[in-house]
Amino acid sequence: MNKHSLLLVMKWLDDKYSVSKEELEENKRAAYTTAYAAYTTAYAAHAAYAAYAAEADAEAYAKDYAACAAHAAHAAEAYAAAEAADYAEVAAADYWVNKYFKESGEDKNEYLEELSK
Repeated sequence: MNKHSLLLVMKWLDDKYSVSKEELEENKRAAYTTAYAAYTTAYAAHAAYAAYAAEADAEAYAKDYAACAAHAAHAAEAYAAAEAADYAEVAAADYWVNKYFKESGEDKNEYLEELSK
């Protein structure tokens, strides 16, 4: 997950004039790149798990895959928030930011503190 992407969306949600359209577009591209890389990693982990499912290490591969899949899901949430912000969809951006924090377990207050600096 690209923390900077989510912070930029949160900054935009707080003040729509604090972030330029160009910054939002670039943020969306960066978030997409991160989400795609996370998805690719999860896919590779899944392939490795499938290949070794019959071996004793299947449990370790399953844990690796679960971690990669969770990371990919959180990266996708951050991308969805960045995309919504780029299209000026306030409700959607707010939804995806909140979903990210709910699903990832990260502390939203830490991000808010960083924004206030």
